[in-house]
Amino acid sequence: MMTLETKIAKKIHSFDPVSLLHLLDFLGYRPEEILFKSHMSTSSQSSLIQGIEFHQEPVRQVIISVNLGLLSAQSPLPSYFLKKMDKGSIDTLCFIDFIEYFDHFLILNYLINLYPELNTKIHADWELTKRRYLLMLDFKSCSTLHWLFQLAYPELEVRVEKAMLQRVLQTNRICLGETILGTDAMFGEEKAVPIYGRQITLFSEDELTDSGEPWPREIKKRLDDLVFPILSSVGIDLEIVLTIRAQKSWVKLSCESYLGYDNMQGGKASYRRIRIFRGQFREAGC
Repeated sequence: MMTLETKIAKKIHSFDPVSLLHLLDFLGYRPEEILFKSHMSTSSQSSLIQGIEFHQEPVRQVIISVNLGLLSAQSPLPSYFLKKMDKGSIDTLCFIDFIEYFDHFLILNYLINLYPELNTKIHADWELTKRRYLLMLDFKSCSTLHWLFQLAYPELEVRVEKAMLQRVLQTNRICLGETILGTDAMFGEEKAVPIYGRQITLFSEDELTDSGEPWPREIKKRLDDLVFPILSSVGIDLEIVLTIRAQKSWVKLSCESYLGYDNMQGGKASYRRIRIFRGQFREAGC
């Protein structure tokens, strides 16, 4: 039976550096046990990673050969050194050992700058860093909201527009003999106040997703998992509506049917509009 290391070596040309390093970390190889070196060649190769070697003696080490670096076909070294090696004017093995000392650090620095999620010295938590970069965007902008929702719902058509919404404010009730004229007390416990916000309309051609899940349920799930964590610190009033263009079912007594949105059997066909969310996201610090 082949070991996992043998399988990795056999499929090494299919790996990208990030996936390979994550796999080596899963196998328990520490960063200091991984050595990079350039594959010596005079012509371009078909893959970035050329080979991998696993050693247990005299020390536990993984040697990864890549088609980058000072000995690769794209080497920045002058051809003078290669000519010296071909003529035997210098000790080839000693020269390669000398170059490989610098090669490891050059290749490693190149990869961790190309893939910043690997560079824990600059970004201790890459997911947190990406979130901070994301929050630099203006999520009160219609174009930014359109970009965000199009990423979250690539299967649906998205429309974002400014709209006059209703914000419900909690108020103090009027108490006979206690309320003073001129205070904020008013009849009732709440008051609907018109306010400018954003209305996001999602258009679906079908009632169900490709996996058979009702779109209202799937939209709510993605809102909770993807969208709301981003908008939680943005001060904005939002209304999200789903418009279903297809009509394959009629109003009925069930939790998946919406009275006033589903068509009555025998009635005039119309698009179903289902309100998924309406509310306010408070700005951080408010």
